Amino acid sequence: MEDSRESGESRSSQSSWAAGVLPAGEAPTASSMSSMSTNWAALGTSRETLAGRAIITQPLNHSGRLPRVYEVWDNVGGRNRFCCCGRCITGPDIDFWYNLCTWSLILIPSALYFWACSPHLWSLNPLLPIVTGIALIATIVFLLLTSCTDPGILPRRELRLAVPGLEEEIVSAVGVPPLPAEGGAEPEVPPLSDLQQSQGYRWCSTCKIIRPPRASHCGDCDNCVLTFDHHCPFVNNCIGQRNYAFFSAFLFSTGCLGFSVAVGVGIRYSSMGSLPDLWRNPVLCLVLGLIGIPTALMLLGVIALASFHSFLICTGRTTKEVLTGRITVAGRTLLHERGASLIHARSSVGQMQTQEP
Repeated sequence: MEDSRESGESRSSQSSWAAGVLPAGEAPTASSMSSMSTNWAALGTSRETLAGRAIITQPLNHSGRLPRVYEVWDNVGGRNRFCCCGRCITGPDIDFWYNLCTWSLILIPSALYFWACSPHLWSLNPLLPIVTGIALIATIVFLLLTSCTDPGILPRRELRLAVPGLEEEIVSAVGVPPLPAEGGAEPEVPPLSDLQQSQGYRWCSTCKIIRPPRASHCGDCDNCVLTFDHHCPFVNNCIGQRNYAFFSAFLFSTGCLGFSVAVGVGIRYSSMGSLPDLWRNPVLCLVLGLIGIPTALMLLGVIALASFHSFLICTGRTTKEVLTGRITVAGRTLLHERGASLIHARSSVGQMQTQEP
């Protein structure tokens, strides 16, 4: 079997050179760089079947380096999308319209508030529009942090094998048993003791990894997430261990923004006469409707969510645990240590092993 592997690796290396790419870990030479015809669009499509595995040889990019994790995420990860050269990660495309709805409910009423109400409020007390502006900025900042932060994704088996030292880092940081050392696209399910199963350790058949207690596989992002709370399409991301604090701050700041806008609108239009007089002015009615109705909907939804998550924080539960009733361990959710991101989106990858389609 070892001879078969060695001969297979030799064939894979020869195939890599024939395709104009370098074997993993070997530096390019001047002659090899001149003879390479890298097809960056066809990244990860060079395959060779060997003993039930498919070895994907990684070509160098135009700068002469191996690709980074975010550039080959389609081969080693779920449905998440990267931006800013792998520095930010967000959810799948299917959340676009939900996320657009969130931004619309925040920006449109706020813009109309500052256009129609802030001049009058400034003359009464400048503190009123200033507080609203601060709440708006905080809401936008925490929404971006929630949407563009790694929620605590556990790297799949393919990524762990492609990035040197990643498996050891995950074992040390999360405390899960190491993956089997044997290669292959379909590893055997490692045995879990009764104690480990009672503590919440589970084998994920999709990611081919052991996930720790309170972690769960998100069907929308197609990744396992640490201390998984829920997938929120309105922020276009999972809510987990590394962005739950940002999500809680977003709910709080959004509630403050909605309350501030509602109070400002009430003060502005209470100074314009009686209610029947207002209904005779169609422009005022339109502005009031465009500000008041979205603000009321946003405020009611945020109050309900904030109350629910306040309950979760006080009881040390996640949304998934409460809704499913499956609770293995208790612990902090809001004040839990975030930890470093484990996906290493900007790290270079070598050869990846994936299942043959």
